[in-house]
Amino acid sequence: MRCQECDHQNTEGAWLCINCGAKLPRPEDQESTAESPGRAAEPAAESDEPSRFAPQISENLRRLRDRTERERARQRPAQASPGTSGSFLGIPIMVWGLVIFVFIAFIYAMSALQ
Repeated sequence: MRCQECDHQNTEGAWLCINCGAKLPRPEDQESTAESPGRAAEPAAESDEPSRFAPQISENLRRLRDRTERERARQRPAQASPGTSGSFLGIPIMVWGLVIFVFIAFIYAMSALQ
């Protein structure tokens, strides 16, 4: 079933396009509009209401959202860089070691000048 908005090929029976989220034409909708042409304007007014789409999210979209959330949760711990395994005040321990080394070298240089 092709989306009329973005021309994406969706699975058969889907209610919303998985690519753009537009409502897909349903065989039941086409039959009802063919039987009563005077009522064609009424569903279009209701479709502008965002809450109307909430119960109609397809099972495929729910599975995709769940899988994406699981992948994001799995990637969060892996994003930590190797140098930031330990930190103090949000600054890696290696940076604190470098600052202390420079400070000690500065103190040693100043004491040598006296």
